[in-house]
Amino acid sequence: MGNRVKGRPKRKSIKAAVHSGMATHRKLSRMGKVRKKNHAGLDATFIGRAKVLKKLQISLRDFRRLCILKGVYPREPRGRAPRNKKGQVFYHIKDVRALAHEPLLDQFREFKSFMKKVRRSANRREKDEARRKQPLAPKYTLHHLVRERYPRFADALGDLDDALCLVHLFACLPSDGKVQAGVTRKAQQLAAGWGAYCATTGSVTKSFVSVKGVYLEADVATSGQVVPVRWVAPHNFTQHVPDGVDFRVMLTFFEFYETLLSFVLFKLYGDLGVRYPLPAVAVDASGTGKVVGTATMHPTLGGTATSVLAANLGALEMALRDAAGGNAAAAAVKDAMQGEEAGLGGEEANESTAKADAKAAKASKKKQRERMRTIDEALKGVKDGDESEEGSDDEEGRGEDDDEEEVDIAAPLREALEAIDDSAVQDTDAVAVIADPAAQKRHQLFHGLTFYLSREVPRGYLELIILSYGGRVGWEGQDSPIPMDDATVTHHIVDRPKLLPNYAKLPKSREYVQPQWILDCANYNFVLPIDRYGVGAALPPHLSPWVDDVEEGYVPKYKEEVERLKNGEVLGEVTDEEAPAGEEGAFVEKKGGKEEEASSSSDEEDEEGQKAMVKKDNGSEESESSEDEEEEDDEDEAERKAAKKSQAEDEEAARLAKAMMSKKAARLYGRMQHGIAQKQAKVDNLHKKRREIESTREKSKEGKTTLKLKVERLKKERKEKEDAYADTGGSMKKKRRR
Repeated sequence: MGNRVKGRPKRKSIKAAVHSGMATHRKLSRMGKVRKKNHAGLDATFIGRAKVLKKLQISLRDFRRLCILKGVYPREPRGRAPRNKKGQVFYHIKDVRALAHEPLLDQFREFKSFMKKVRRSANRREKDEARRKQPLAPKYTLHHLVRERYPRFADALGDLDDALCLVHLFACLPSDGKVQAGVTRKAQQLAAGWGAYCATTGSVTKSFVSVKGVYLEADVATSGQVVPVRWVAPHNFTQHVPDGVDFRVMLTFFEFYETLLSFVLFKLYGDLGVRYPLPAVAVDASGTGKVVGTATMHPTLGGTATSVLAANLGALEMALRDAAGGNAAAAAVKDAMQGEEAGLGGEEANESTAKADAKAAKASKKKQRERMRTIDEALKGVKDGDESEEGSDDEEGRGEDDDEEEVDIAAPLREALEAIDDSAVQDTDAVAVIADPAAQKRHQLFHGLTFYLSREVPRGYLELIILSYGGRVGWEGQDSPIPMDDATVTHHIVDRPKLLPNYAKLPKSREYVQPQWILDCANYNFVLPIDRYGVGAALPPHLSPWVDDVEEGYVPKYKEEVERLKNGEVLGEVTDEEAPAGEEGAFVEKKGGKEEEASSSSDEEDEEGQKAMVKKDNGSEESESSEDEEEEDDEDEAERKAAKKSQAEDEEAARLAKAMMSKKAARLYGRMQHGIAQKQAKVDNLHKKRREIESTREKSKEGKTTLKLKVERLKKERKEKEDAYADTGGSMKKKRRR
């Protein structure tokens, strides 16, 4: 800058103050624009609840209801909290703007002003005026919220878990001051409607009984995709309503879930060709349903039936039959109208259609005759094969030919049986509504089986599972479709230690099993043997169907047994080779001893010669067997050495690879190995527990378990030590204090 010249103004330095003669543009670029408070940053993005209430001009109760119905929840700011507002509840500004434009907000305000008028009339002792105003209360619907929150039907099905859990919970709650009777009645109707759909379409895939309740899962097919829906049904006990639960919040959730579930059931029933809601029916002993308008028949709803699910299921079956008949009539009317419009051409078309139908019927009959002929030939071949096997017992070398003939005979029989239509197995009166092949396969599990539930057995989930898997069910009640002494009952479900005396009068053709048998059969999709599920028997473990055994690395023993049963293996089969071999050996030894005595008494020279020959033969056999054993030992030793060498090489390669890793990669690898080790330790612990349980269940020759033998051994050792110590003049027994 040079020296300063006297009389001239001082030049501006680059270190001069910003406010000294600086232009506006330059000043804004350095300092930035001064903004108003709470107009930018975290303070503007996230707003506290008190400020939101002031902005929307509503009470806290209405704000909670609005947030629940709208699906708005508090958000936590990322990073630091705005200013010094830690621990507060924040809402996003966009959510607040959406709430401000919600039509329900105006309706809440209208209802608030309406209640002011009612209270004013009540305070003025104008009771007639207050009663006159009550029917004029403003009403609102939540249909637009369901369409807004779930634009696709698959989205609604994906969020149906919480709705079903809450609906089943309210269906079991008592109707007291906190929960009104209308709420319980509506929850039972919704739960029964969902259960009737699942039972009709065979959608239930998994079930599990726990302390919290019964977990159920159903696969609902929509738009070419299958959406799994899981919910919990509480146990049918007397529910204790706690005091610390805010039922106003739960009722708000139920209000929205009621609308959501009604939308979903309307769509699902519409796909079946049935209009929802259904009229309730009363199912009598003959199994016929009688429509009673819109009133239901459950006692909580003013009726006499004991099952809302049975009433809804009967109504759904009747509606399906009506829909099927209505569709046929509509098709006939449509064909007649087309025929009238077409004139003679229509008559020709009808003739051609009739000819085509007759041709198709003739072809189907011919195909059925061919199938029956194939079955007859296969059965005849089986009979001929059995006769040929009986006549060829003395011939050698026929075993392989017989096996080939058996395979050739069974093949056409199996193909013919598989070619038979499944419609021949199904009931002729039932309406086909199951399109999924997997659901059709599940629906055939209990086909032809009739279950009767005793009065101590919970009916809700068992009835749903049995009907979903194609069985028939009855119970002890006046509206049961199956009487107790019906001869068609195949399984009587009893949950008591022993049978009642009056069960001796029932038909002997039925089996008495515990309820767990139904759930295990449904989970494994296989009809299990009833030996371990008898009345009063110790039940096998009830395994969860949602546990992935391959991922866990441990397969329970009972699941292994079930898989072996599904593969056709026979469990508990004892091989008869060892016992006869031992008996035969003993018999040979005794016989050999007798022959030696006889030979020694007859001729000593022949005996010495025979002994020499036997010794020579035994020596040659022993030498051959010893050589074979030595060769096998050498091979095993070589395999062990090779495995040990490869393991050492793998460990060395892993150690070198870890040494070449970076610090970050080595730390990540260590965490991965730590997780794998923890998982393996858990699996090893399960195997250890399993071995301990199996060892305690094993019994000795005297019939005592290993655990009992251990206790007796410890007592015996204790007694010996006490006796040895008593010889010295002391005593190991503790003296009681006075």
